[in-house]
Amino acid sequence: SPLIQRLKSLAFSAVYRKKYGAKMDIMIIIILLILTGYLSKYLKILKEQDRTVLNNIVVYIAMPSTIFLTIMSNVSPSDLPQYIKLPFLIFITFALCGGIGYIIGNLLKLNKESLGGLILVCGLANTGFLGYPIIYGFYGSEGLSRAIFCDIGGVLTSLLFGTYVGITFGKSNIDKNKNVLKSVIKELLKFPPLMTALFSILLISLGISISNIPEFFTTTISYLSNATIPLIMISLGLSLSPSSAKFGIKYGIIATIVRMGIAPLIILGSSIIFSIDGLDKNVLLLESAMPSAMMSLVFAVLYDLDVKLVASACFITTVSSFVILPIIYNLL
Repeated sequence: SPLIQRLKSLAFSAVYRKKYGAKMDIMIIIILLILTGYLSKYLKILKEQDRTVLNNIVVYIAMPSTIFLTIMSNVSPSDLPQYIKLPFLIFITFALCGGIGYIIGNLLKLNKESLGGLILVCGLANTGFLGYPIIYGFYGSEGLSRAIFCDIGGVLTSLLFGTYVGITFGKSNIDKNKNVLKSVIKELLKFPPLMTALFSILLISLGISISNIPEFFTTTISYLSNATIPLIMISLGLSLSPSSAKFGIKYGIIATIVRMGIAPLIILGSSIIFSIDGLDKNVLLLESAMPSAMMSLVFAVLYDLDVKLVASACFITTVSSFVILPIIYNLL
């Protein structure tokens, strides 16, 4: 009867809200934290330059604490063979997305600087600064441990691929004949989150777990870790500039399609080939669909690429992700 159908509908809605409502709240929380950063800039409480200080706190203190605590608490030696697949697939996927950006840019007959910018925003994703909060909100610490491994692939892509694109397509005065690989390796060794992840993996491989570490140390690390997500979001809010969107809406849409449409499809096919399923597959899919990395803007400035195109695409893909990522999560 209609009454029974109505009761069933209400029951389903209640179950759905219970199952997904709290998960969807994470997107509202993230948006509010980013808005806090943006309003702080707008109200002149903080300056856009202050994001450098916040980023340094995140990169050198808070994020390494989160990475160490998460890996040591959630990863066992038997997990490593499966986890190692994640950064590899992220690296391959992002490189392919950059290649797709290159093809599209050539079809649009972009100049070298704009072509390089489009390659970056299609190929590099925000797997750390936005990936960590979203994955943690959706899947908790177990999901975050997998996101950290995905981010290893993201970091490698950013530094290797980003440097290559900058030198190849940029018009800066940087010596293009110097040893690029040596420079990139030096930068990798100076990046604390990556070094912390590799050190934590080494400890896990040696059979050392969180229980073998003094409690006062893990408690200190835990306090520092708690600052990671709020600081990341506030810093991101300081970085976003809505006015930049007007410089390249078309390219922002292209980057969104590649980043949040094509990249997950590549991962979907790869996960079948490499026998990845369950939580590993879900985190891998969401991480592959993260918006264009803010590091793209750093490379654009450093190598004198099309900064306006990159800034526009970063803003548009980031805003679009607040709608698209929850849809992907619900489909998963």
